[in-house]
Amino acid sequence: MTAPVSPSQAVLNAAGAARTLAAKPVVVKLGGSAMEEPTATRGTLECVAALHHLGAKLVLVHGGGKPIDRAMAAAGIEARKVQGRRYTDDATLEIVVRVLCEINAKIANDLQDLDCPTEGFTDRTGFPVTADRLQLPGSDGHPVDLGHVGHPRQVNDDALHAVLEWEVPVLPSLGCERIAAGGWLNINADTLAGAVAGALQSEHCLFLTDTPGVLRDRNDPSSLFQKLTVAECRELIASGVIAGGMIPKVEACFDALQAGAKQAVILDGRRPHALMEWALGEPGGTAIVSR
Repeated sequence: MTAPVSPSQAVLNAAGAARTLAAKPVVVKLGGSAMEEPTATRGTLECVAALHHLGAKLVLVHGGGKPIDRAMAAAGIEARKVQGRRYTDDATLEIVVRVLCEINAKIANDLQDLDCPTEGFTDRTGFPVTADRLQLPGSDGHPVDLGHVGHPRQVNDDALHAVLEWEVPVLPSLGCERIAAGGWLNINADTLAGAVAGALQSEHCLFLTDTPGVLRDRNDPSSLFQKLTVAECRELIASGVIAGGMIPKVEACFDALQAGAKQAVILDGRRPHALMEWALGEPGGTAIVSR
């Protein structure tokens, strides 16, 4: 039987883990229960605050899919998906921006209540991400219009590094359109997290989700893959093992790796302290690496 860890040893372990994460920022994408379920949200933010105080540098990226859906329903606007992405017209964009800014402010306030200095980004002036409009290929060979939907073009890493010296940056899944008269563009949060990790040359990009990780059998948590290469992931996508909403998460992991991250990890955000467990090297989630 393994001897229980004393409180002092637990603190020493956490401090040692944080030191290894201090050299390069860790990008954490908040999603699922890590944003929706109060106990999971509180536990996740406690982990962020603790790791920050111990010296780790973290950047948080968040979306707001479910709250946006609720706000659209309340406004009588039917959500429309095109190739799995939210079509964003003017009315939808207004709701997306409002809800994301509300979520951003709440995350920042909750972290500050934990004595964790935080900077949220909700103003286009100085926003560190520019984007181009995203158009997907159509079956007829013509591009598919998604409205005000974007793909990250450039991340201002200098601006984020300046914040990281003292605070935890919190980014909503938005970008500023590059054209002179451009406004906000709605960006997939997983895609944005991967782009931020690449720009910061992060060694670790973490995706908190409502699944234990990549499963061989999605109904069997014990079938978890602890580690996969990009090639193995592509085989699992082709065979249908990785399917549905897991595909864009895995592809965002590919983006992070291609941009320079050492590994991308899909973690179970339903576990309140999954982030700290990962930092301490405890088993959990699926790590995806280049090879």
